[in-house]
Amino acid sequence: MLELANSSKYQGERENALAAANRIAKKHDMSLDEAARWTPPIDSDRKPMPRQEFYQRPRKGADFENSAYTQKDAEAEKQRWQAAMDRAKDRGLDKAEEAKQAVQDAASKRRRNSSSRRNPTIHAKILIKETSLPIEDIADITGLNVYEVVGMKLKARNAA
Repeated sequence: MLELANSSKYQGERENALAAANRIAKKHDMSLDEAARWTPPIDSDRKPMPRQEFYQRPRKGADFENSAYTQKDAEAEKQRWQAAMDRAKDRGLDKAEEAKQAVQDAASKRRRNSSSRRNPTIHAKILIKETSLPIEDIADITGLNVYEVVGMKLKARNAA
């Protein structure tokens, strides 16, 4: 933290790093100067403490044979899981999944709408007669030019 407070080019980052260094030093009952001079002891026999909140898979090696988790335990757990799944299926757990699949199959067999498009000119004429959409929207829907739609609207007005 002191290195960051010393080397950062940002004022806010320097202030925050110095405040954090002060908190750490205070936590260990040290002054900031003592904390700056402190070096961790070199202890090669010391192993880091394992983190208890996360599950760690057993490692292979000398300790693996002595560990509580063995291949027999894994097989027993797999058999327990399979037996539980079989009991659940007997109770009808997978019936909902089968019904869902049947609905999907029926939906795929239904007739699909035609992918062919309506003639844009005819479509625009119908939209002009039967809706009160603005000309720009009709042009966007049909893909025609705005001037073409205006011409159709004027012609439809004269015919009526």
